[in-house]
Amino acid sequence: MDMNRHLWNPKIELMSRDEMKKLQLEKLKKQLIRVYEESSYYKTKFDNSGVNPYKLKSLEQYADYPFFDKEEERCSQEESKRQLGHPLGMHITCDPRKVIRISSTSGTTGKPTFTGYTQKDREVVSEIAARCLWRNGLRPGDVIMHAFVLSMWIAGCPVVDVLQNFGACVVPIGALTGLQRFASITREVFPKFLNCTPSYAEHIIKNLPEKAGIEAKNLGFETLTLSGEPGAAVPHIRERISDGFGGARIYDSIGSTHASFISAVSCDEHAGMHFLGEDYIYFEVIDSKTHEVLPFEDGVEGEIVLTGLEKECAPAIRWRDKDIVQVFIQQCKCGKPGFRFNVKGRADDMLLVRGVNVYPHAIKDIVLTFLPKVTGTIRIVLDNPPPVVNPPLKLRVEYAPEIPSEATKELAREIEDKVHHILRFRVSVEMVPPGAFDHAMGLTLKSELIEKRY
Repeated sequence: MDMNRHLWNPKIELMSRDEMKKLQLEKLKKQLIRVYEESSYYKTKFDNSGVNPYKLKSLEQYADYPFFDKEEERCSQEESKRQLGHPLGMHITCDPRKVIRISSTSGTTGKPTFTGYTQKDREVVSEIAARCLWRNGLRPGDVIMHAFVLSMWIAGCPVVDVLQNFGACVVPIGALTGLQRFASITREVFPKFLNCTPSYAEHIIKNLPEKAGIEAKNLGFETLTLSGEPGAAVPHIRERISDGFGGARIYDSIGSTHASFISAVSCDEHAGMHFLGEDYIYFEVIDSKTHEVLPFEDGVEGEIVLTGLEKECAPAIRWRDKDIVQVFIQQCKCGKPGFRFNVKGRADDMLLVRGVNVYPHAIKDIVLTFLPKVTGTIRIVLDNPPPVVNPPLKLRVEYAPEIPSEATKELAREIEDKVHHILRFRVSVEMVPPGAFDHAMGLTLKSELIEKRY
């Protein structure tokens, strides 16, 4: 193996746009026919929508196919538990005995759903992950500490599996290990790479000196790959974590239970995450309101729709991921191929305040500009079900430990003014002391920004 080569799989990663579309169409035709023939669920679904997989001639025609979403998945899985005795859904498209692992969602937005993986599915996930790991500088034999909760969530044990399959030396410490033991193990095994959430990385920086008598910058980590929540894409947070770890390189990453655990990673330019699974995952962008497919062009913004082109067990055909992204197809300054995207928010989190559509993370991004006066943790308080919110929108903001309580009133006013200036609606800010919120510290895969009081 050439350890110095530029890319993990140059043949695929350097494929032209036209060649990739041709490959995607070939795989899509094969997949649609397979699920139609092997699943009565998909046969009925396609027939009811008036689509015929045997007549698919172009990727543009695929826009006529029905979507699949979380609620439909839950219903399908509840039905399969009753009828078939397994939780993988009526839409399963393989023999259940071929499933070698079941992963689940975190359940932070409702009852968890489950996804099965066959050996072939495992191989596909490992290939996509290898491309991402290689881009971030990891090489077979490198020691990497994995500090996500070691569970069936996709960021837990499944990632340990793909890291081992890649050839890395994995230290699966998990996120529940005390910081004293975290520091002790780190000093014994000398890992240069660390996987965790942004909040856990900040937890280490803040609390390690007191708990273990050592600063994070002295642990020897050279690269952190962060995932599970926003943070690595925010310059203030990325720089703060990098500084706290002694100048370590910081990368953002993202994946999906229905596609691949890791399918996109940022680069040293921090100009979006490069999507590296196009030959296995068909990626569409739609208008969340009209559901129309948007032109795949530089700067387009909309909701992701994913299709597993070779997923063997229960492929989610046209899966509405609900992440709102902005796509960039121009060549990245880093020189590496692959279109990029930034996550802007969640389609199901959108609020309508005085006629303004706003995603919670847009509000959080403004609050983050007040670092280090604030910790960066916020809660948007809703007294009634969304999306319509009558202003002022209630906002709770955690102030930093070094800020005296008597200074928080002026800080609240400054935040209110800036939100109004940028987003054009009023908020009412309540400043709360540090530690007021239950920080996830890597225990979940999503950051909870909404506080429901209804």
